[in-house]
Amino acid sequence: MSGFNRRDFLHSGIALTVGVTVAGCDPDGARDEQGAADGAGPVIAVNTQRALSKVSRLMAGVNGAKWYRDSYGLWDPKANAPEPVAVKKIKQSGIALVRYPGGTSSNLFNWNGAVGPQSRRTRQVEGQHGAQVDSRYGPDEYMSLLKEIDGTPQIMAPFANSTPQEIADWVAYMNAPQGTKWGNLRAENGHPEPYGVRCWEIGNELFGKYQRYWMSADDDTAIKQYAFGGTQRQRRQRVGQPTDQRPTASVSNGRPSQSFTVWYPPVVPKSQVVRVSGTKWREVSDLSSVGASAKVYTFDPKSGTIQFGDGRNGEVPPKGAKITTDYDSGPHAGFVDYYKAMKAVDPTIDVLSVWAPIEAGKLVTGKMSFPRLMAEHGHADDYDGMTIHPYTNFSRDLRITSFPDKRAGHDYQMLGDAAAASMVTDLMAEVRKYGKKGAYVAVSECGALFFGKQRSTEAYPEYSYAMSHVLYMASQWARFSNAGVPWTASNDLVSHKPGASRTVFGGAPEFARMPEAIMREQLRVVFHGGGKVVDSKVNDNIDVATDKTPLGSSYEALVTTATIDRDGALNVLVVNRSPDKDIKAHIAPDGFTPAGTVDVSVVAGRTYYDFNNAEHPNSVKIEKSQAKVKAKTLDWVFKAHSVTLLRFPARR
Repeated sequence: MSGFNRRDFLHSGIALTVGVTVAGCDPDGARDEQGAADGAGPVIAVNTQRALSKVSRLMAGVNGAKWYRDSYGLWDPKANAPEPVAVKKIKQSGIALVRYPGGTSSNLFNWNGAVGPQSRRTRQVEGQHGAQVDSRYGPDEYMSLLKEIDGTPQIMAPFANSTPQEIADWVAYMNAPQGTKWGNLRAENGHPEPYGVRCWEIGNELFGKYQRYWMSADDDTAIKQYAFGGTQRQRRQRVGQPTDQRPTASVSNGRPSQSFTVWYPPVVPKSQVVRVSGTKWREVSDLSSVGASAKVYTFDPKSGTIQFGDGRNGEVPPKGAKITTDYDSGPHAGFVDYYKAMKAVDPTIDVLSVWAPIEAGKLVTGKMSFPRLMAEHGHADDYDGMTIHPYTNFSRDLRITSFPDKRAGHDYQMLGDAAAASMVTDLMAEVRKYGKKGAYVAVSECGALFFGKQRSTEAYPEYSYAMSHVLYMASQWARFSNAGVPWTASNDLVSHKPGASRTVFGGAPEFARMPEAIMREQLRVVFHGGGKVVDSKVNDNIDVATDKTPLGSSYEALVTTATIDRDGALNVLVVNRSPDKDIKAHIAPDGFTPAGTVDVSVVAGRTYYDFNNAEHPNSVKIEKSQAKVKAKTLDWVFKAHSVTLLRFPARR
């Protein structure tokens, strides 16, 4: 199904005086079919004099994903401390940013119920399924983990069930000094010094059809509601409890004096219709004034609480009866209100919008552009930047529900990589065009996954944690670095169960290192090395042919980025995504004189579908070596399906 094509080119005037003592480099300058003789083949051109951006130690961050269940074992409640095994492995992998409390599951998170003594904490509503979950791993526990790993916080503040004041209070709890209301509470909880959390998102993927919560299903209406607030009719919506929105929470137990709540208060007074098993009941102001058989209830618009009778004053909903409501949810505040309230508490924070919808592998702009909308309404200054989730969604972007075979599962990820990077740069262009000076774009989730229930990964079940995924993520970080993205968070940190998983680490208690964790360790020297990202590109790249897809029928084999670190060393990262071909490339660093050696690290397996587990913990590993360099330019053979880092110390 796939082939291997080479672009023709002629390159002359290149010195090929290289002496190397390890595999991977051709000391004689000989060429083979992966890099034709007489100078043909890809050229990795590095312009060390052209700085693109600062190197960010936050480039390879991660989405915390879940706060409940002790963040899947990251937190040890008995020791009241992070799990040491996890801490050691996180540090080893160089993870310096962790998003909290997570993504979709956190859209209804209540921060105030997750601080203080455990005995006083409330239950929470999980934002995807409405389940009732715990609050043991709260903001203070999260910050304790970050202290242990020398990490930077990044918080997703929920929008769907909060108010600007509630989130501004959270900012104060995290950042205000002692002597203030929230600073004193933090100190009482054992944390006297402010945490200094700078990056705050408002909501998670609220543009998505299944994450609208109180907002309209109509896209044009919903983006305005997110930006500026509003009111929206809810129809035939189940009721629930303050910390439980499962279907069972909307069913009467037949007992006297039951109370329920609507999902998204406040409610416009007198707008609600309450049905018990499909029959409308009537609102009254006082249950004590009605008889035993009256089908009535009282209602509090502010909290959305429905109170039924006790059988003497007002009928009890029959056991098993399902209770639903229609109501006007609102008025709710919008992003602009959150921005102003949060910045009033701490002007130094960044408040970021998340409205960056994607369809068919492309960023949606036009009427769905948040930067454009804000500019048109005079609010271009009322956001500090945006976050985006540039996932490769196989169902959405490639219009498939399964992989034909392993090779397709690999190729589809590589095809998706370039499209995902374009989503980010397109959003950056929108922000530059419509936003204020200094506004930026960051990535708070990314990866290559199937979304939705109609899917099958039977042909390549390991695709999300095998070497293919490593190549995808390394390519993403290379492209994001070249684009000047200040921080990213991939999906996800820890699995809910032991063993191999699409996360960076498997679940407790082993927290097995997935291949991605090993590649992160390899790249730690780059992202933690400081300095600057410099211009690099692959001229005359080699194309890997694929089946025809909506994202094209070939992808570039090599992806690269380069940095000059704080010590003056040149780091060249090269990702060879070819599933089965070694590729010889010519490396030409302009404006840099190497010291005579190169430190080499290669992450690879025997195949692109290799992965690590308990039986084979080293199928994917780092191989390190050192080579001698006798000239400013050199040829190098990059192994198939590998991530190679070449570090050239500067000549002193």
